[in-house]
Amino acid sequence: MSSRIRKQVLPKGARTSLEELPMIDGNLNDDYLTSALRRAGRDVVVDDVEVRELTDGRQSNKVLSLKSKSAGAYVLKTFPQPNWRDTVFGKGNGETTLWRHGVTRRLVSPLHCPTIDIAYCEEQTEEWMLMEDVSHGIMGRGVYDEKRLRWLLKALAALHAHHWEEDEKLAMLPIISLETHVRYFAEPILALAGRTEPTGWVTDALENITVLKPLVPVFLEELKHDAGFYLDLCQHRENWVRILAESPHTLTHGDIRRANVAPIAADKVSLFDWDMASCAPAACDLAWFWFLHFWAYPPQDGLDVEDRESLREYYVECLAHLLGERFDRNEFERTWDLSWLKAFVQLGFCLTDPLAGSRDSKTVERVRVRVRRAVDEARRITGKYALS
Repeated sequence: MSSRIRKQVLPKGARTSLEELPMIDGNLNDDYLTSALRRAGRDVVVDDVEVRELTDGRQSNKVLSLKSKSAGAYVLKTFPQPNWRDTVFGKGNGETTLWRHGVTRRLVSPLHCPTIDIAYCEEQTEEWMLMEDVSHGIMGRGVYDEKRLRWLLKALAALHAHHWEEDEKLAMLPIISLETHVRYFAEPILALAGRTEPTGWVTDALENITVLKPLVPVFLEELKHDAGFYLDLCQHRENWVRILAESPHTLTHGDIRRANVAPIAADKVSLFDWDMASCAPAACDLAWFWFLHFWAYPPQDGLDVEDRESLREYYVECLAHLLGERFDRNEFERTWDLSWLKAFVQLGFCLTDPLAGSRDSKTVERVRVRVRRAVDEARRITGKYALS
């Protein structure tokens, strides 16, 4: 790759506080990695870079593994420009912009973002984001390691407390709103259900959010007569989003799930994939993780979701300690209920993921019990807050 480096001209109206990007060509080789590491202040010898595409996840962006015996292991994530999500998220919001803005480079301890360099690839009109490889710290699906989960929860509490009710500062960050976060899933789901016609960004979402087409129809089928109740929550979401929006807001990651976190140590919790970062109540992050980790993909340890309450309480205690008198326990519990409802609306289809494979009788029954229980919880919350 050519060592030529020049600055990218930011589009008119771009935030002047953002760091301009170096521009590179599209040769992914030793020279690229050497230059990227030097920009990050790492003067190392790079040789024999092994490049491999990572296809075992459900990411919407292309992700590559870069390994060099002399320089170590890295991950490269590419972002086409312009991006189809610009229409719904707004131009200039997203993971690379948040890093350029400085937010994810200066996360409150013990959080750590593994991104070390971003450059613009002219040939492919893509932003290239280079990250440290922290895959060794990612917990496997179905793994329940309470010590490491407590590291994560304590780190999340620190993030949420640090940005608690900083409304003016949050408004200046390249992040999305609570309603936009909900709409990103709710509108494509409504289109798949036939309630709305897919147009514009929704059409793109159906092609790029790869889990929707295979899972949403199965979920609606399992809901049976409750499908109308669920779709009403998606379509008439202003009824519950409005109440949730009254709660204190903070900076939320927006997609806290097993594959996006690496609790490496008590003093180093890596958090990445910030594309859905948003201004929302703190409980939204917690409920999102809870729904995925304990409802949709629960550890096979014989424990019920109710048995995880001590873990949730640990997060609450950490947050309350950091906020002091600013923390209102009753307010948080209300926000927790509505954030769980939000997660159900956006991620309910994940409950039926096991049915995408073998449909043995035990798996079918287990899924149906979870779906039934989730619907009951959603009905409890809508009844409690008079949302229907």
